[in-house]
Amino acid sequence: MENNSVGALHQRNGSDSTMSMSYWELSRSPYYSFIFVLPFFAIYEVMVLFLSRDEMVTIRNGADVLMRQFLSMFGEWGLYVLSISFIIVFLAVFLIQKKDWNITVVKSNYLLGMLAEGTAWGFLLYLAMRYVPVILMFPSGKDLVRQVILAIGAGLYEEFVFRVVAITAVSQILRLIFLWKKRWRMSISVILCSALFSGFHFSGPYGEMFDLTVFLYRLFAGVFLGTLYALRGFGITAYAHMVYDFVVIFGLTVTGR
Repeated sequence: MENNSVGALHQRNGSDSTMSMSYWELSRSPYYSFIFVLPFFAIYEVMVLFLSRDEMVTIRNGADVLMRQFLSMFGEWGLYVLSISFIIVFLAVFLIQKKDWNITVVKSNYLLGMLAEGTAWGFLLYLAMRYVPVILMFPSGKDLVRQVILAIGAGLYEEFVFRVVAITAVSQILRLIFLWKKRWRMSISVILCSALFSGFHFSGPYGEMFDLTVFLYRLFAGVFLGTLYALRGFGITAYAHMVYDFVVIFGLTVTGR
């Protein structure tokens, strides 16, 4: 009887703790990020299933350049290893953070808020980048479906690799070496990982020809998205990246470029 009372009290305290946390706190948590991006991950994987292996190879982005070279050792299973690894790593973070943040419920209105906020940030990035030659910023020559797949994949995998993994790793290295405060570590990490993000678009057999102007534009976009990740978390940042790409895609489609 006493154990049941303690359990009920703990559950109620967990719920009260969740209720007391604002949208700005919960929406940037890994818990909400995982739930928020899960539908996009499912859509991406289902759409990819309808492509042939040759077509899958052409769906590339900066994260693919890095990961595909490593995953090529797995042969045909490499593409599946990538997807499975994404789920396993993010699920582990999700479960750990769920416990640390003491989150027990999901607020649907917060998820809708994240959708609206991510859309706003994506349009803001587009406005900031509107003078960039989009023919270089976003590969053309693919039909609309493949471009949409590329946009979703870029939002998920590029943000996961270059923001979640890279920024976290670099920040921890700077902490161990220089004992810097978090603000300085994150600032330097965002800049370094943005340069990495931009540079890998030109790396390896799947990369583009190097162009300094495009590199600098992508560096700016990386700093924008990296700062957004540091402030608002993975889910909103990934969706903002997708929205930016969607605007570019449909802008090219409407103008016929």
